[in-house]
Amino acid sequence: MKLLHTTACIVLATFMVACTSEEPAPVPNLRPDLPGSADIHIRSIVHSGSIEGSYDWEFEYMDDRMISAKGTLYNPTSHEVEYTSQLTYTPESVTIANSGDLLMNVTLEGNNFVEFLTVNKDEYRFFYADGRLIAWEKTLKDMNFGAEALHARGTIEYKDGDIASITYSENNDDPTYYYCTPSSLYNVNGLLPETLSKQIGCFGFEHLYYAGLMGKATKHLVQTIHVDYPEEAKKDDFKVDFNYSTNKDDNIQLCTYILNGEAVSVNYTY
Repeated sequence: MKLLHTTACIVLATFMVACTSEEPAPVPNLRPDLPGSADIHIRSIVHSGSIEGSYDWEFEYMDDRMISAKGTLYNPTSHEVEYTSQLTYTPESVTIANSGDLLMNVTLEGNNFVEFLTVNKDEYRFFYADGRLIAWEKTLKDMNFGAEALHARGTIEYKDGDIASITYSENNDDPTYYYCTPSSLYNVNGLLPETLSKQIGCFGFEHLYYAGLMGKATKHLVQTIHVDYPEEAKKDDFKVDFNYSTNKDDNIQLCTYILNGEAVSVNYTY
């Protein structure tokens, strides 16, 4: 009986050790919240018309994460600047591998938004409040000597979840102000305001915003932007009005506007 009791204790102890030594459940990889409230993801953004300095984009997703983006700098006569970006997620970070010689590294803050970004030798820093991007600054450096060539910054103010104004400046110049009026249309697809990527601080890497890594989308689409230049710029203030069309599922399909007297259209696919 004593032997049976001892054997039973050993079996029970072995069972308890086996139960308590199980491998912990793996930590899931990061899953950013994609901008917008629609269940469908934006697949492409394509410009047409007489506008330069805008990127067209193609996006691919897997398990509700953006895994690939192709950016093409739009020019009315040619598409010369192009790169692809592959996004790989871990539980605490995102790794970005770009084509060509474009090196991009990101550091995320507590809400898994991009806080620090380096693009080759250029440096960016972003600031957030209540899940929205509220300020950024960048230092563009001379690729040959590493000296600072340009320092730019922007601050973004919101009203009721929509961009009210952006203050943008370079080096020690007086700032330019961009005043925004929201549309009555909800921004269900999480679209960035057209013409403002530079002022928002994400020109050339808008895909990081669409991957859910640069803060929440505005509540409504932008209806009007009024640009107020400083006197030293010797430029005339101007206004841009945007018009939107939706598809049968109420997703934004087309944005049109006039810029510098020329018609521009932007097509979105899902």
